[in-house]
Amino acid sequence: VSTQSTGEILHIYQSFEDLNPDKVREAFMAGNYQVKMDYSEVIQLSELKFSPFKDRICRVFSEDQSGDMTFSDYLDMLSVMSMQAPKDLKAAYAFKIYDFNDDDEIDRTDLDELVNRVTGFRMKTEDVDGIVDEILKECDMDENGTLTAAEFEDILHKSPEFSANFNIEV
Repeated sequence: VSTQSTGEILHIYQSFEDLNPDKVREAFMAGNYQVKMDYSEVIQLSELKFSPFKDRICRVFSEDQSGDMTFSDYLDMLSVMSMQAPKDLKAAYAFKIYDFNDDDEIDRTDLDELVNRVTGFRMKTEDVDGIVDEILKECDMDENGTLTAAEFEDILHKSPEFSANFNIEV
């Protein structure tokens, strides 16, 4: 998935190693070159630390969906979330991140969770329901109560700020 140059990949590797230098050093000394950072280590990345979606981002990019990441997982995450990544690739991963129940569609439950996370779970249920109703009214083209990946991607293509906001730079 990487869209980075060799120099950028080396910089990304350094940021991966900086998450836990002792762990990397000990693994390399033991001949293990497939170091895996724990979720708790990955979220120390400043761009993830305060994200309301950090758990989903890590799970989606983690090969085993645990949130723990190898360097390859970490590189994929930062490549997709770089400014250089194609918008359709970003949209595909954003869909996976916002599909909280992993059923390949964004339904009312997913949208409730999304709105609650964005607002810090500070809204009344009826206000969240009203926002979700409006989202579905505006975006659910086939009016089946869910957003497909295609509907979601169409929405994001109409949003000029999406690429800039769906971004992590190290």
